[in-house]
Amino acid sequence: MDGRLIFYRGIAAALMVALAPFMARPVFASRSTHTHHHHRSHHRAAASNAPLYHAVLVEDADSGRILYQENADLVWPPASMAKMMLLLVAEDQIKAGRVRLSQPVVISARAAFTGGSRLGLREGQVYPLGELMKAALIRSANDAAVAVAEAVGGSVENTVRLMNLRARALGMTATEYQTVDGLPPTPAHDVDFTSARDLATLARELIYHTDLLGWSGLERTSFDGGVAMLHNTNHLIGHFEGCDGLKTGFTFRAGFNLTATARRGDMRLIAVVLGAPSNAQRFAQAARFLEWGFDNFTRVPVLKGGQPLPVDVRTDSGALIYPVVAHPVSVVVRKDSVHDIHLQYEIPAVIAGHVEAGMPLGQVVVMAGEDVLDDVPAICPLSTIGRDPAANGATVNEAAGNNPKPPLYRQQPGG
Repeated sequence: MDGRLIFYRGIAAALMVALAPFMARPVFASRSTHTHHHHRSHHRAAASNAPLYHAVLVEDADSGRILYQENADLVWPPASMAKMMLLLVAEDQIKAGRVRLSQPVVISARAAFTGGSRLGLREGQVYPLGELMKAALIRSANDAAVAVAEAVGGSVENTVRLMNLRARALGMTATEYQTVDGLPPTPAHDVDFTSARDLATLARELIYHTDLLGWSGLERTSFDGGVAMLHNTNHLIGHFEGCDGLKTGFTFRAGFNLTATARRGDMRLIAVVLGAPSNAQRFAQAARFLEWGFDNFTRVPVLKGGQPLPVDVRTDSGALIYPVVAHPVSVVVRKDSVHDIHLQYEIPAVIAGHVEAGMPLGQVVVMAGEDVLDDVPAICPLSTIGRDPAANGATVNEAAGNNPKPPLYRQQPGG
């Protein structure tokens, strides 16, 4: 329903006017990022008692670490953001070789007569699957979404089943789909449900396991070589630095929803806003939270892959092993907490049995204060059993555990 109900002219000027009052630093910028106690349910507008949103979540896309949340588990209708899962299922079917982006799709009567936001597809017309997917994502076209579902799952009903199976596999416990397009049976009754937390999980899957950002990051593009022009319903595209996705959603019951993502430098954030009272407010709030995230957090490289650790492990034969880091680790932390980063080594002093290169010996936990930011396996290195730790680039004191914070952990952001 997005396009027909909320499209308006002068998008750039209108959006900037809407965003301006909200781009200042949020009032909650000094709160702990790992808080689990209840905040006020809503931030209230100065001139109204209407909440600016019913749920919000800001997340580091790479790690999934939640930087801020309010009512993140509130069950809420996704509206057209249901198409995010439809398109993930379509991508799954393409990767499995069951369908192709270039595959011709005949528009059915069911697709042609789907209501809400639509392209105006007519029964019997034929379009490539990829073009229909693009229209469902960028334009939020419901007729295109139904055509995609029929092509990739054989029927709308079977595609809904695949969507729910995929949601379960991703751990989206608050999500249940009954439609492929998010349309309610009546304006007052939605049947699809999800949460801000689940939508962020879905967004991460789309970002890192599909190429859909290549479409969702387009402010406008042609459909099927010029048959129609698709204007993105996500008005942050082209107007908020780094934003390249993902999807809007609106029904009368759900209000105005948005799952947005933006990348600046080496940090990508996801913001989910549910239940905003207006089209402008969903973009204003998402922009405000994304800007807050970029203003207050930074990504810090902590460990290099193969880096020797300042601990040793003795085998039951008496040989010494100097564990190394399995893979590189970088973490997103508040800019004022960079110097609080430290490591906790959960590695046994003695290990029994056969030991071979690459074998996990324990793990290294990356922390900032009392918050766990990440962990990485500590593994047996190649051909270093019984060698002096200095041969691996570590000092004897580091290998003996006498220096829990080697210089690397003191690097400044970007260092």
